[in-house]
Amino acid sequence: MGTDTRTQWAGLRRLNDLVDFVLEIVCSILLTVMVTTIFVQVLARYVFLASTPWSEEIAVYCFIWVVLLGTSLGVRSHGHLVADVLPDDLPASVEKALVALSLALVTIVAIVFLWYGADYARLGITRLSFSMGFPMVYIYVGMPIAGAAMLLFLVERFHLLFASGRVR
Repeated sequence: MGTDTRTQWAGLRRLNDLVDFVLEIVCSILLTVMVTTIFVQVLARYVFLASTPWSEEIAVYCFIWVVLLGTSLGVRSHGHLVADVLPDDLPASVEKALVALSLALVTIVAIVFLWYGADYARLGITRLSFSMGFPMVYIYVGMPIAGAAMLLFLVERFHLLFASGRVR
């Protein structure tokens, strides 16, 4: 492998490290906002006997974003749930083929998220949230962003699988 190719892969790895870092920070903030909002909602309802219609909406939207961005992070770390139905002593070539098939299927999902998610986000430009009245594009755009992040991470995963032979 040439020096230019190694430099390009190192550049992709640095880019992915940055995207991973940003996604982790955003997920942490959104999770904090979600938990705080739910706490405020429970406190308002049962202690102050008041209704906060915006709190449930904020919590749901934060949850949507955490799920989408967390899915992308799981692709990078290979941290999704795996069911072991095949024996552990498979030949390395078979295991490599199964991982490649798995990555190919995830790539299809990422492309669907990116392609159709962009169409879905465009629909959100004209739609408003129920209780707060802000454009739903801010919620719907999470899907193509997650798809793009997954594709970035999948390029790295395929490279690790085929160039270095690392399965996990």
